[in-house]
Amino acid sequence: MKHLMLVFLVIGATFIFFGCSEKNPTAPELSQSDQVTNSLAKKPLKGIVHLDFIPGPPPYFWVGTVTFGTETYDLRYKSVGNPPPPPPRAFVFDERFEIYDNGFLGDPEHLLLEGPNAGVVPCGNNKFVANGKVEFAKVGGPFEEWMGRNIHTNGIITWVIPCVFPLGATATLRIN
Repeated sequence: MKHLMLVFLVIGATFIFFGCSEKNPTAPELSQSDQVTNSLAKKPLKGIVHLDFIPGPPPYFWVGTVTFGTETYDLRYKSVGNPPPPPPRAFVFDERFEIYDNGFLGDPEHLLLEGPNAGVVPCGNNKFVANGKVEFAKVGGPFEEWMGRNIHTNGIITWVIPCVFPLGATATLRIN
């Protein structure tokens, strides 16, 4: 029994010594993606989206606003590449999202949040879902803490011609 207690004492001392040594990295020495931040424990950021489809040759644009609480921001989705014609049951899309200060859509100085986004619209019910990731968050901006986080959007598209020519959309955007 004394030998077992001695073994546990040595193991415990080893863990304490090496666990507290200055050779182990501290939080500031770890990269941002390695750190566990307080924002992981936060509730998701949810916003209401209102968009208009801007017709024209590719790339396609959806332009509108997203409102988080009482703050409204400009929002733009831009298609990536030339999307294929819609199949008979669903339209798959690949795009980039951009959130700007309100009134500064397209101004790089006012870009607050940006990243890729992809999703699908089943043609039978007009509902769409999309998922993306925050790849850019302006340092010192209102969304800085959401850098690297996932985005989920779901909503309903209003069609001029079903599953061919959209008019606009309303949605909920959630950053986890």
